[in-house]
This record gives sequence, structure tokens and C-alpha cells, in this order.
Amino acid sequence: MAQVSEPRTASTQPNIQDVFLNHARRERLSVSVHLIDGRRFEARIKNFDRFAVVVEVNGVDHLVFKHAIATIATERSIANYLTPHQP
Repeated sequence: MAQVSEPRTASTQPNIQDVFLNHARRERLSVSVHLIDGRRFEARIKNFDRFAVVVEVNGVDHLVFKHAIATIATERSIANYLTPHQP
């Protein structure tokens, strides 16, 4: 599943959702995913696009639609998601 990102101009900020998910994916952070129906699970983000997130839970991949997710939380705080990683 390829990541989808909107074209950016120098004056617009990056999409915070993409930045957060990319950071968690790149750093292989364990995240806590809370679904709208109240279920919660620990996972690692493997990939995502505009509509869904692929997570690994206990060695098994799950496709979770974004509209079903209430929150995604990392175990540790991250200083600034919008700090540029590339020049």
C-alpha cells in the first residue's frame, strides 16, 4: 500500500496525520490503537494511505480503516512532529 500525500507548497504545513504515522512507522514505535467501538490493541504501524492503516499485532498484519480509529497513541512523547527531517 503506497503512502499518499498531497502536493505541498513552501507556504503550507505538512499533513500532521501523515507526519505522525510516518514517524511511528519509521521509528518502529509501539502504538496503542483505540477504535470507535471501544476496542484497544498494541501494534506497530507498517503502512498507511488516505483511507487505511496496516498494523502488525502479535506478528499478524491487520488492515484497519481510518474511519474506525478513535486515537493512536505512542508510548513516549515526541518533541516536534513538524521538524523537517530532510533539507
